[in-house]
Amino acid sequence: MKHTLSLITFALLVTGCGGSSKKDDDVVVVTPPSALMQQAEQDRISNNAGAISVAIYHKGEVVFADAVGNKQPNSTEKADKNTLFQIGSTTKVLTSIATLQLVEQNRLALDDKLVDHLPNINFPTEHGAFWQAIELEWLMTHKGAFEDDYEGISSDSDLISFMRDEYTIDNGVLNQPGLFYNYSNPNYSYLGAVIALESGLDYAGYVEQEVFTPLAMTRSTFSNDKVKADGNFALSINDANDQIKKHTSIDELLSSEVVLPAGGNTWSTPTEMLNLAKLLLKGNENVLTQASSQTLTGKHVLIPNPLPVHYGYGMFVSDGFMYDNKWYPIRHFEHGGNANAYTSLFYVFPDHDLAISVLSSGESDNLSGTLIAALKHVNVLPEAELFELPAVNTELFDKFAGEYTIYGLDLTISNVSGKLQVSMPALDAQGISYSETLTPISANMFALKLNDQQLTFNFVSTNDGQSYDYFVSRQAVATRKSVSTRVELNSQNALQLSKLLNNN
Repeated sequence: MKHTLSLITFALLVTGCGGSSKKDDDVVVVTPPSALMQQAEQDRISNNAGAISVAIYHKGEVVFADAVGNKQPNSTEKADKNTLFQIGSTTKVLTSIATLQLVEQNRLALDDKLVDHLPNINFPTEHGAFWQAIELEWLMTHKGAFEDDYEGISSDSDLISFMRDEYTIDNGVLNQPGLFYNYSNPNYSYLGAVIALESGLDYAGYVEQEVFTPLAMTRSTFSNDKVKADGNFALSINDANDQIKKHTSIDELLSSEVVLPAGGNTWSTPTEMLNLAKLLLKGNENVLTQASSQTLTGKHVLIPNPLPVHYGYGMFVSDGFMYDNKWYPIRHFEHGGNANAYTSLFYVFPDHDLAISVLSSGESDNLSGTLIAALKHVNVLPEAELFELPAVNTELFDKFAGEYTIYGLDLTISNVSGKLQVSMPALDAQGISYSETLTPISANMFALKLNDQQLTFNFVSTNDGQSYDYFVSRQAVATRKSVSTRVELNSQNALQLSKLLNNN
């Protein structure tokens, strides 16, 4: 479910403005097909992945599909273009499509409240105003402010009951919802629960019937049993935390219903993913009206980071990317993903009628080289440009400084001689180490080391730069104490702080 932006981020999200390639008038394949798969094999080895599969759609047809590596870590059976992999958080665009279908059927509206479609959520009384205000569109654009965790989940947890009754016991909101983008998987689990309730089908059944089938994604599924019966699937290698786990049975893979809408157990092939890309490029009236399909890639919310990257509905939207410290100006939509030690890259380039899907059976693989090779394969990679990240503006440091709370603990940030210094007395008392000075990365982005874990934070303004009241990372949000609607986690402080210290 983790989202990997291997081209857009190198310690930070790096995407901004740019033009389009001028090389697409007459497409001539100048790179032999083997060059692309040679790069895929190089990426497979360097990432310790079992297999990598690649497919390219260009100007109305699939022009390339191939795979390298073995289907299973302890097998010599080769993967092929039809081998199934998991796509992780790329699933979020499927959940967004399902949501928009129900909007078109007038079963819900994007400005509807979550509590109207999932009543009796077991939220803490002190957070009642926050929960009552959450709109469905906030879920689609990651503005729900949910902690990005599923503490208390089990393999047999029910989607609706867990998100309604159990999620709020050990998880919660990090700040007032609706203020800014902060990527969090539970946003999409709540959407999935709404889809299930309003459609009368379970989430997986609805998407397979109403999205996969009309898109001719006939082998795509959420079911391990169907994949096992199919027989042509890849098992992954998990090498996270320097410990290698080679999966030898599909039964070892987690498949809780709760995480399905966010991307916990979705199987597909790169070629079938290109059918999804065609919807984004050309529309498909059997799935969504043209107007609705275009909203998937609208710039609905600006992502807080040094450069203007936007999030649509289940897709990132940007005008270029960084690779090998060079800027490539080419407009695209994308959403990667990681789940169960599989990695997905899914890129759509609308100005070139082009889409690329790369799937691997490895944990958080860097597949950037394969994506670049695929662009070269169809002669669409633009000329690189010089580019510099926006510099840190020390004149804003006085606005950044102040008293904050993070998980109910006091955090003081002070501007001392042009450096932002940090003080957390509660951690000092517990002997927990943290960096006393924030390390500037770019613009309003800084690094903070906490218990030998380096976290990246952005100072976020919700009033056009008049003040910066939020110090935001995916794992935690510090809120300026003068903000009256700050979140107090109270009894959950110890649990949440423990997770922050130990699981990053």
